[in-house]
Amino acid sequence: MRKESVTLRIIIIVVLIALLLIPLVMVQSLIRERQSYRDEAVNDIYQSWAYNQVIGGPVLTLEKEFQKEKENGEKYSVLHKQYFLPNKLEVNCELVPEIRYRGIYEVVLYSAKVNIKGFFNYTEFSEMTKDREGYLSFSISDLRGIRENINLKWSDLNYEVNPGLKSKDIFKNGFYSSVRLNNVQNKYEFDLQILLKGSEALEFIPLGQMTDVKVNSKWTNPSFIGSFLPSERKINSDGFAAQWNINHFNRDYPQVWGNRNYDVYPSSFGVKLLMPVDEYQKTMRTSKYGIMIIMLTFVTFFMIEVFSKKAIHPIQYSLIGLSLVLFYSILLSISEYIVFQYSYILSAVLIIGLISLYVRSIYSNLKIGLTIGTLLLLFYGFMYVILQLQDYSLLLGNIALFIILAAIMYITRKINWFDILNNKDNTKT
Repeated sequence: MRKESVTLRIIIIVVLIALLLIPLVMVQSLIRERQSYRDEAVNDIYQSWAYNQVIGGPVLTLEKEFQKEKENGEKYSVLHKQYFLPNKLEVNCELVPEIRYRGIYEVVLYSAKVNIKGFFNYTEFSEMTKDREGYLSFSISDLRGIRENINLKWSDLNYEVNPGLKSKDIFKNGFYSSVRLNNVQNKYEFDLQILLKGSEALEFIPLGQMTDVKVNSKWTNPSFIGSFLPSERKINSDGFAAQWNINHFNRDYPQVWGNRNYDVYPSSFGVKLLMPVDEYQKTMRTSKYGIMIIMLTFVTFFMIEVFSKKAIHPIQYSLIGLSLVLFYSILLSISEYIVFQYSYILSAVLIIGLISLYVRSIYSNLKIGLTIGTLLLLFYGFMYVILQLQDYSLLLGNIALFIILAAIMYITRKINWFDILNNKDNTKT
């Protein structure tokens, strides 16, 4: 087959595009690998500090032992537990963010000053108790984050708390404190303050019949997560303030129950301290448009061949295709050090300049080199716009492909493809 065979050239171009998928997939694998390195570095910092925290409580547990008798007269004891949730729960939290580094990677941690207060008010207390003890349980998901000893105030009396849980019927991790109750008092107030370390996210469990949570921080990029969004929030350059107001009808567990278990964790809510950008995620999204850029570039070169009647060797096509794939590897490596938008611009300038100079050298024609450079600039520019407008990327992408196809159809409307495919030098004008 002669090099002038257009049919053969089309087949070669299609094969080259398919082969270029291999290095493109390898680049995507490299992106995932670098992202996993970042995740490992972040996890190492979390292990040395504390993981994200879930705060819950208090839950008041009263225990009573009953004597029962079997049919044979043998007696045995049964422990009955009654769980009470607070009538009012107020949480005030001041969240202080902190950036830590591990190599080239950065992660956001926080220190939190959390005040928990409220009250229990149940007539069952005076009916069930005769100067006896119960215990309060609190949930802290990562106990390593507790920075100082915790003192609990229970009806104007101070109590020490104990690490660990007396019972894991409700919470998975945390601390507890034994408290005194009597048979003449129905209302008991509680108040405690926790200095807590954590990472990335802080959540709360709405155990109160009415739960009010307020969080203030200087972090400017929060994401509100969990089962409830804030009833009020304010975000500006100075930080954010958020407030939740939740009543017990918004949950699927009661205020008082006996010997059974409820999973209270799905009702948690809170805030996540987002890093401003995820460079790996953006680079991966960019690489997914790689095959489209390669196809558009190769179609452009093929059209230049048709009109200029000067063929490009398949090796030259291959070098240009590898340059287009190299863009994503350069983008990945630079974006680990500078912000994505500047990484993208620098990588695009390098590749566009390289291909434009190479094409000018092939054709010995400055105009063709500038044309290719301009088209690549449009391709990469449009791809960047699509990346920024993620919600509209499918719509804009289809509009762009429609416009490009319409332009190709218009430009080639007078070409006699039968003559070209039969290697005849006839082109209608």
